[in-house]
Amino acid sequence: MKINKNTDKITKRLFGIAVIGGIICLTACGNSNNNSGNNSSAVVVSAEESRAGSLLESRVTLQAEAVGYDNGQLTFVYDGKEYTLAMDSELFEHDEKYVNGKSLSQAIINNNICEDISAEIVASEGITKIYSCDVVSPNGEKYASGMYEDIKADVPAEEYDYKLCHKSGSVYELSNANKTITADFNDLEEWQKGKYPESADDVMFGGYLFTDGKFIIEDINLLVAVNDDGSKTYEPLTTSDLPSFFGTVQTIGDNMAEIKLTDKKTVCTVPTYYCDGELNEGLEVMVILDSSTDLFGSGKSESFDYAVICTDPAEY
Repeated sequence: MKINKNTDKITKRLFGIAVIGGIICLTACGNSNNNSGNNSSAVVVSAEESRAGSLLESRVTLQAEAVGYDNGQLTFVYDGKEYTLAMDSELFEHDEKYVNGKSLSQAIINNNICEDISAEIVASEGITKIYSCDVVSPNGEKYASGMYEDIKADVPAEEYDYKLCHKSGSVYELSNANKTITADFNDLEEWQKGKYPESADDVMFGGYLFTDGKFIIEDINLLVAVNDDGSKTYEPLTTSDLPSFFGTVQTIGDNMAEIKLTDKKTVCTVPTYYCDGELNEGLEVMVILDSSTDLFGSGKSESFDYAVICTDPAEY
């Protein structure tokens, strides 16, 4: 009897499953017939994906020359024709952002050392849109002074420490047993353009080294202490302790400029080797000086051998 009851239960259960299965089958078939439009919709989506895929395939890689990057626009020459296209700085490959928002790639492209800049640009087939741009890889390498090369056992370790030597204006020479690098400290950000010494025995620095040996410096730190355990402490030389003044450029001479402060009576004659842009007479600027704040309102006419000129005071 137990076997018959179980068999009866199993039979009923199977019948119930069959009925439910039939209902599901009918419902599914009905939905299939009634929603034939959904199938065509799926085809449309597939076509859109296909078109997106073809757009990706239509991208081209250009070996070009980058000639300028300003205000979110990249100017480059490809196949003898110059193009200027909008491009977000985030599209630079292998880039590094500086504190002031500028980038290593922008510094490479807008260099002032007469370098022709090769650029690998991924663009739309009609060259109307830029998807990425690499100027870091084709032209050199990121370089840090800790990257010692060809260390020899018979050469004292300190010979591999970089020494600093002032050449003229904002130009300094950095050298050790293996390498001599010439750097323009005007490439540094404004806050790093401190009043550097004529020479220093041990410095750490980083930047971008072109394949021909030219260099764009990004940062530099001077030795300030040798600790008890033999380790060394380095710090940047900054402008943070120096006062800033606002004024208007009166005259521009040979590597010098005359600036009248906003008190309308104090005039400063300053060198122009530390300047972040182009100077013109009548231009409002901010100037960082190694001076007392009492200079403002004094009515004096003073000359300085050090100054940092910022051509867009609104940034500061």
